[in-house]
Amino acid sequence: HKLKNELKLIKKLLIGILLLGIISIIGYFVFLANFEIFDEPTETELKVECDYEGLRKVKMTEMTGNATANRSIHIYATNCNYDENIELESIFVASAGFIKPKDVNFEWKSFDTLTIRYNKKLEIFKQKTESESVTPKIIFEYIAD
Repeated sequence: HKLKNELKLIKKLLIGILLLGIISIIGYFVFLANFEIFDEPTETELKVECDYEGLRKVKMTEMTGNATANRSIHIYATNCNYDENIELESIFVASAGFIKPKDVNFEWKSFDTLTIRYNKKLEIFKQKTESESVTPKIIFEYIAD
């Protein structure tokens, strides 16, 4: 009679371990499918504008984050000839865990001045005062809101 009870206990224990294993495997695959822990960040174009004369182009993009990096917003400058193979000049980079596309914006103030507004709570990684590779030069003014 004692052996019968021990066999029932072992059977319940094995069934419990098996169920726990199956639940763990399912949970692992659900976790991997829903979280981009190991994915490379992707870049989304948010805004592109040429100046009044159609000479220079400013492009704003959002880079998604992953396990090691927060989302970030980048602003680039280039000549306004729409050739995507040309290297873009990085002007402004801001990041934060909570960053949203509306936290950064730009507008042409005049022919040679671009105003960049950003949320003052963002962490700023790059903030150039004027362009180096674009002609004529663009002067950048920053406003932290």
